Amino acid sequence: MGGGQLMIRAILFDLDDTLLDRAEGFREFAERLADRYADVSPEERPQWIKRLIELDERGYKSKPQLFRELLEQLPCRSNAGWEELYAFYDQEYVSSSRLMPGARELLAALRPFYRLGIVTNGRDCIQRGKIERTGIGGWFETITISESAGCKKPHPGIFARALSQLGSSPEQTLFVGDHPVNDIQGAYFSGMKSVWLKHSQPWPNETAMLPDAVITELSQLPAAIRLVSGQTAASEYGLSSGA
Repeated sequence: MGGGQLMIRAILFDLDDTLLDRAEGFREFAERLADRYADVSPEERPQWIKRLIELDERGYKSKPQLFRELLEQLPCRSNAGWEELYAFYDQEYVSSSRLMPGARELLAALRPFYRLGIVTNGRDCIQRGKIERTGIGGWFETITISESAGCKKPHPGIFARALSQLGSSPEQTLFVGDHPVNDIQGAYFSGMKSVWLKHSQPWPNETAMLPDAVITELSQLPAAIRLVSGQTAASEYGLSSGA
């Protein structure tokens, strides 16, 4: 760090698998979908759910494609078309949203010291529904979603839009996310420092740039902020933005 402090005044977060436990939320939804549509015996039900989760590819497969593949590969009731399954997803998925452990406590600790925002890929109705369901929207000054932004992470345009709405420069903003390319590489090329939440995404060998800090749970973020900015602990959370 060259011995100097990097003044972090704002923090942007990814949403799924960072603030929200997307894997557990989708598993709960998959069980609801199975209750309604799986045409299998009780003994076969766990395998049906497991295959649906595999097909979902951690949320990176489009939902119309997911439900088309589901109908091709898994036995379903009542001659349901993929449109019906998609409509069920739109109706039920948001209610399965759940926070990562410690997310609410972390945001409460950070908010007095930093301007906070979210940058997430996805559809506005789904992503905002998750935020509303989990009750975290009030912590954030900006929520930038790819559908309305017109571009997706790692495109620099979505980061630039969030920074503009937040009123912060890239040099004074830290990005926290779980995806090596969408989050960490995207933040790097947008001029931000980054913290990688090592969760479900493996680090690809072909990604040359590295995060400025790595954590495995959200409670470790305050220490990572101190590491990135060269600060020393000043309180229980060690938060001191100089703002």
